[in-house]
Amino acid sequence: MLHFSKISSKGKDFNLIASGALAFKIHNKILKDDTFTKGTKISRNMLLGSVPAKAMTADKRNVFYVILSDVDRTNVEDLCKMIAQERKKGSYAVCQVIPLYYNEPSFKALKTLRQNFDEVIELNKFSFGNGKVLMSAEQQHCLITDYSLSMARIMYHVCVKDFAPIMQESKGELVYVA
Repeated sequence: MLHFSKISSKGKDFNLIASGALAFKIHNKILKDDTFTKGTKISRNMLLGSVPAKAMTADKRNVFYVILSDVDRTNVEDLCKMIAQERKKGSYAVCQVIPLYYNEPSFKALKTLRQNFDEVIELNKFSFGNGKVLMSAEQQHCLITDYSLSMARIMYHVCVKDFAPIMQESKGELVYVA
């Protein structure tokens, strides 16, 4: 199940999508953060197939931050169809993957994600200093949550301040003007 939230501020939308148990916990923590609760309007939604249950603005460019855990259980193709359509409009999409399993369906899903998103960030086991891997899954989840929250803040601030340079069509090609 894909959880979809739209955070609107200053006439711009920041879209947060999560799938998987850990991703949903991170999604909720992000939405409770002060950065996203002050001066914004948050609307929660579900993705049914490849479209949100409530319609999005048809011609508006958006920023998407997608967090996925349990990648092999997610129907990544529907999500990728929606993101591909949004990217054609000039939207920007980043996907953060928290791999819980390394198997054939996960590798296929990652390949599909890399083909459809602007950026795909795969979070593996974290280590410190001399390379010792943190032993506790709980410690790793705390680090992943903190990283995800920081990443969401950065993307949100960039989105609200100056996302979406003007696009012009020149000889049938899209040209970005700074």
